[in-house]
Amino acid sequence: MKKQIYHLHHLIPKHAGGTDDPSNLVELTIEEHAEAHCKLYEEYGRWQDRVAWLSLSGIMKDEERIYEICSNSNKGNPTNYTHSDNIKLELSEMRMGENNPMYGLPAPNRGIKRPGVGGRKKGTVWSEEERQSQMYVRSQPGYYDYLQDPERRRKISESNKGRQGAAKGKYWFNNGVLQTYAFKCPDGYVKGRLPCKTNGKKGMKWYNNGIVNKQFRDNNIEEGFVRGKLCKK
Repeated sequence: MKKQIYHLHHLIPKHAGGTDDPSNLVELTIEEHAEAHCKLYEEYGRWQDRVAWLSLSGIMKDEERIYEICSNSNKGNPTNYTHSDNIKLELSEMRMGENNPMYGLPAPNRGIKRPGVGGRKKGTVWSEEERQSQMYVRSQPGYYDYLQDPERRRKISESNKGRQGAAKGKYWFNNGVLQTYAFKCPDGYVKGRLPCKTNGKKGMKWYNNGIVNKQFRDNNIEEGFVRGKLCKK
């Protein structure tokens, strides 16, 4: 007959600020310990209780438990910690092949059409009330300030360095009627674009009001605009 194994369980978990004071400790069997963490997870939703519950129940393997702890313990990276190349390789290998919970299973979203922008069904139209609400929010001072953040711009610039654009190597070709942008010249086409008609812009000049640039013809200039174009830099 196997001897019953008991664990010391923290009534208030250490990850929630609990201590090792005897008043905060209770002796439980492994099954009871797993159930206790299951109830804590259901009540508070803390990932630590989920890992403890599944590990004690034997559902979660050691490799998966280590992966969960490593991936969750530094979420948001408040300490600017980065894994070494060896740790990254070990974490990757833990999820390879049969160790991956999705191994051999079909994708859960297979056959399901993706929603439109913002999770909406494709073709959904804003109500006039919602449209006005969005316009008001986006017109508030400072709403788009994050676009001017130099750190954000630097990160975008660094991420794009050395990246080959999708259009590299493509050229315009035309057959006198149609034009296309491709890597190879289609049969019956020649290199170059069709002449572009610019009559709509003919006679238009640049003006500004100190805030925005606009183009007008000499006989149709809006009040408050002067000749010239603002420079962004």
